[in-house]
Amino acid sequence: MTTKNTSAHRAIGWFVAILLISPCEFLSAVELASRSTDRTVIERVYHNHRLGNKQPFEQTLPVAMLEQMVRQDLRKEVALKKTYGVEITSPMIAAEVRRIEATTRAPEILAEIKHALDDDPARFADAMARPIIVERELRRRFDNDDTLHAPQRREAEHARELLRAGQSIPNLHEVTWQVTARPDSGISEIAAPPPQTQGIAKSGAYSVEATAQVAQTLIPPPTEGDRKIYFADLDPELQKVLAAQLQKPGDVSAVIETPSGFLIFQAKARNAEILTAASLSIPKRSYDEWLAQQPE
Repeated sequence: MTTKNTSAHRAIGWFVAILLISPCEFLSAVELASRSTDRTVIERVYHNHRLGNKQPFEQTLPVAMLEQMVRQDLRKEVALKKTYGVEITSPMIAAEVRRIEATTRAPEILAEIKHALDDDPARFADAMARPIIVERELRRRFDNDDTLHAPQRREAEHARELLRAGQSIPNLHEVTWQVTARPDSGISEIAAPPPQTQGIAKSGAYSVEATAQVAQTLIPPPTEGDRKIYFADLDPELQKVLAAQLQKPGDVSAVIETPSGFLIFQAKARNAEILTAASLSIPKRSYDEWLAQQPE
């Protein structure tokens, strides 16, 4: 068989293969290729600006890894639409582009990325803004999905009832906060506790506002020895709940929801200087594990 005939048969084979691909699969393949190209462009710019010793870009982020990153972005977008009925719109993307441009700390790198994407606003919006919106919106809804995290909440409620009944439970961690003013602040943090409200502790509103400070101030790093921990270091909403609900030893807080889990506190000691409490943290369902189960 001649080379010309071989090439012709190969072309026919590719054509037949394309015909056998469904329109959705073909569009997905095209979208994957397009997004992978743009993701490569962006990551290469970031790689070029990294300091210190580094491997060549192709070794740091091989093609297979870049494609996997893009597939993960696509999976998130499908999950956002199918699970929560949220579709990314042009106004949402335009608003995110404006936010990126207004808040960037490296305008020169941002300009370089845009130029690497042929100064095409549509490519930049799709490659930069869209994945950020998808991750933010999906994560927010996942964190506050009462159905997904119902088993963990029930576990937390059961633990709370055991504590209120005077029973002991495992995995409690004790922490002592200084409730007096910081030496340089002159402000007392817990002198006048606000009225008690279990609504704050149990509502989804708190989970949206909670920050990593919660976990950081519950169990101090062991390497920091006798470092004092101040009540003021807690999230403001958590301060309100604990100040109101942990009035005396034995008091048990409501179940407090954070983005990553459910917290319960039991007062051990409280006076004008310190508040000591035992805390229990029950993690929510893993975001990464849940996402891995979602179809692309």
